[in-house]
Amino acid sequence: MKIRRLILVEGRVIATHKRSFARDHYQFEPWHYVSLLKQKPGAIRNGAPFMHWDLPAALVAIKHRYLKRRGGDRDFVDLLLLVQTHDIETVSAACELALEEKTTPLSAIINLINRLPESDIAPLSDTQKYPQLSCRLAAIN
Repeated sequence: MKIRRLILVEGRVIATHKRSFARDHYQFEPWHYVSLLKQKPGAIRNGAPFMHWDLPAALVAIKHRYLKRRGGDRDFVDLLLLVQTHDIETVSAACELALEEKTTPLSAIINLINRLPESDIAPLSDTQKYPQLSCRLAAIN
């Protein structure tokens, strides 16, 4: 039996979580545990929250490459932590580009993230209401 658990604040839903009361069946939200991986990066390999994690294909491919080498756990955790400052779509797009370019070190992926175009910023509306600056040039004798 699966139900959803709602977390309310002042009558507003701020989170939902899957719940299961079946024997030996657990529901995890892996993103809740990502910051803990900074202290224990090896948990990415066999930690219960990460066993059946549905990540974008590009991140899965990078994960397999990283976990084959020494220190790869830590690099993959650092890659996952980039999702906290950038969204998952941006990090995934950078991983796809890295795989296409056959350059997958973490520093290359960070570089690609920084090179990706940022989302459009809406133009300012009614700029006449903003303070106007004036500049006076004084004549020098």
